[in-house]
Amino acid sequence: MNPRQRRQRGQSLVEFCFVLPILLVMFMGVYTAGSFISDMDVAGQATRAGARLGAEVANYGYGTAAAQSAACMGGSTTNPCAVDQDIVTSTMTIAKGLTNVTSFDEIDIYNPCSSAGVCTNSTRLCSDPTNISGNYVAGVDPVDVYKLSGGVWTLQGTAGYTLDTRTQNHPNELAIGVRLVFHFQAAAPFSFFNVQAAQYETMCFAPYESGG
Repeated sequence: MNPRQRRQRGQSLVEFCFVLPILLVMFMGVYTAGSFISDMDVAGQATRAGARLGAEVANYGYGTAAAQSAACMGGSTTNPCAVDQDIVTSTMTIAKGLTNVTSFDEIDIYNPCSSAGVCTNSTRLCSDPTNISGNYVAGVDPVDVYKLSGGVWTLQGTAGYTLDTRTQNHPNELAIGVRLVFHFQAAAPFSFFNVQAAQYETMCFAPYESGG
């Protein structure tokens, strides 16, 4: 190998050393983005399962004696604890499939009725899809907020979306929304990328026809 060939080979190695870190960073960036998209998709499936169950169960037979049978309800017909517990369980059964999560922060079960910053009787109805904004609006949408406490999903404060307000009488049925809040953390060397993310899903209650 002559001196010129040795210089060319050395130059190629130097260039490769410069390019390799850039390629690795680009590869890990693409991998991190893919992981985040994948986890958001799983979170979307989880909230969809919870909202679907909530839409089917609706108001848990509000106003009937059977609705008081759940122990957590304490004989109340408006306490949504039994329904909410099933929704949380359904949501978390799928959410456990998230692969880059450091914490599950919150599950919100809410009435997606906010329109221009307020909830009114007209914006609550599912008969017109434009009424349902979908995304949870804190301080406006009636909500039951659940957070982990000692490994158990626990209602924070009092229930805001009680059974008596979960109307399913056609054509005035309302909607239910489920939002999952979690922390996503990328794998090394991008572990510094730690962001709180959220996914939600809303569905109309299964209509109930009164009469014979």
